[in-house]
Amino acid sequence: MKKKAIKLVAVLCLAALIFTTGTPARAESTKYVSTQNFLNYLSMKGVKYSYLGVDDRDETVSVSYALDHYTSLKCNLYFRDDDEVNLRIYNIVTVQTGTNRALSMLNELNADYKYAKFVLDTSDMTVQAEMDMFIDAATCGSVVYEALNMLLLVIDDDEVAPRLLALEYSAGV
Repeated sequence: MKKKAIKLVAVLCLAALIFTTGTPARAESTKYVSTQNFLNYLSMKGVKYSYLGVDDRDETVSVSYALDHYTSLKCNLYFRDDDEVNLRIYNIVTVQTGTNRALSMLNELNADYKYAKFVLDTSDMTVQAEMDMFIDAATCGSVVYEALNMLLLVIDDDEVAPRLLALEYSAGV
């Protein structure tokens, strides 16, 4: 009886291991292969994400990160088709120092980081970072993930972050 109980427990543990590892389940019905491959990669890495669905042009995935200099950054990835993805990190800071100062500093950052683009959204005076990529749908999971991490590293860099955060404080304060 004791051997049967041990075998049963072993079989149950093995079944649990098989069902909790392996290929992530396709929880969402994605339009593009590239989106699904990226979601599978995020699941494999244990990264939580939100699949926001598809509109006329884009299939959207959102991931949030807490970094050294920022408590929370929302990263949206827009899969345009199986060949293109646009990375956007919104609301990095809200500019209080004035448009000219912000644009000047963002232009300096854009000159230093050719693959990352910093943009001032004048409708709400927030700074966002952007990166656009052409991808191979079959192998895009790790490539897009690494690009997103590279963009986050730039934003959180010990030289970049203080410059961006300084835009939140007006000169008179």
